[in-house]
Amino acid sequence: MTILQLDSPTDDRLLKAVSQHYEPMMRVHGEINFDLGLGRAEVQLAAAVYGHTLPAVAYLPCCGALRHVPALLASGIELLFAVDLSFGSLSAGLARNVSGDDLGKLTVCHADIRQAREILPDEGVRFIFLGGNSMGDVTDVDGHLEFIAALADVLSPGGVMVFDYAGDRYAPKPDDAVTEWPETFHADGVDVAVIDRRARSMTPVAGTAMQILRITCQVTDAATGEDHVPEHAYSKLIVPDRVLTEQFAGAGLHLVNVGRVVDLSPYHHDRVRDVADLGMLGTPNCYYRATRL
Repeated sequence: MTILQLDSPTDDRLLKAVSQHYEPMMRVHGEINFDLGLGRAEVQLAAAVYGHTLPAVAYLPCCGALRHVPALLASGIELLFAVDLSFGSLSAGLARNVSGDDLGKLTVCHADIRQAREILPDEGVRFIFLGGNSMGDVTDVDGHLEFIAALADVLSPGGVMVFDYAGDRYAPKPDDAVTEWPETFHADGVDVAVIDRRARSMTPVAGTAMQILRITCQVTDAATGEDHVPEHAYSKLIVPDRVLTEQFAGAGLHLVNVGRVVDLSPYHHDRVRDVADLGMLGTPNCYYRATRL
């Protein structure tokens, strides 16, 4: 399958995060890029939050490695548009997460979703699923508002976007400001025992109620200390629900926080209780429903 390429501008911070964090971290076993069971559970929850039979045409922005695609297409969607800024994630996802039978129903595009309108239907879509805790990836405030506006522009009247977000529940507590845990890294066909270290800090966004969460990450060989993923940082914009609701209203969307994922999804509840491996997608994560007015 050919991945569509849009020659569009984007910000350097996002490109740096893709190259330094998101693509290298696909090789860490505990990352969720190829967890199709989790993808199925998230799609089931998104469909329940949508509240109707899923429509024939849908949009999957910030789709990463396409782990939601099989479940979305199995739900009855006949044409799915998937867009992400990481070409490496899209390529890996097509190789590992998407079957040949599904390719005819899928349009994959490498782009910043703020510039993706040209590949989407002129009349818009009735369902968007923004998974993977992608809200807040654009930490520049104006860019964040552009991100919301671009998603709103794609929805047809009465259309619904479902997304997951931890919001101000991201704020690190004293016991998780710095974490370190054993992991497995897939290094050129060989599995290597590594240590995943992350440090979290918060910075207020001047003149607003928002904050930026900065996460410094490094993956080192457990035996030698050698870097497998060198130290780097990535960030999230933390927007309290009150502010997020106002931002969505400004884009013509009515926003509702439906509730915590562990309360809405038996799969997530049991996995957080028994395995506790979902990190940001665990207890503090909530699902939201945004309806185009």
